Amino acid sequence: MTWYEEFYAHVDAMDTARMAQMCTVDTTVTFANHPPAVGIEEVTGALTRLWSNLAALHHRFVEVIEDGDRAVIEAIVDYTRLDGTTVSIPAATVVLRRDGLIASQRIYIDVAPLFDSAELTA
Repeated sequence: MTWYEEFYAHVDAMDTARMAQMCTVDTTVTFANHPPAVGIEEVTGALTRLWSNLAALHHRFVEVIEDGDRAVIEAIVDYTRLDGTTVSIPAATVVLRRDGLIASQRIYIDVAPLFDSAELTA
């Protein structure tokens, strides 16, 4: 299992404790057009708030490009809402690692379909 498969397995399990173990203490996450979350507490808090609106999520990798401590991860993210409907959204994440841990993630995604009932794709 690659580092990113392991990391996203924790994300998909909504397991912030295991996910945080793979990040630097000063990790940052910029999700869509939101301001960056800085540090483990802010990052896990932001994810917990997002995940509270979901029943499940799953990342399907399309392509991963790695160059040393840099990676670009293209995926289709299947979000299952609390009402049981699923929305699939393409996303790309730029990841920077330091000493084997994730130091930065910039997630490029349009989450509008997740909150728009007219855009359901099962």
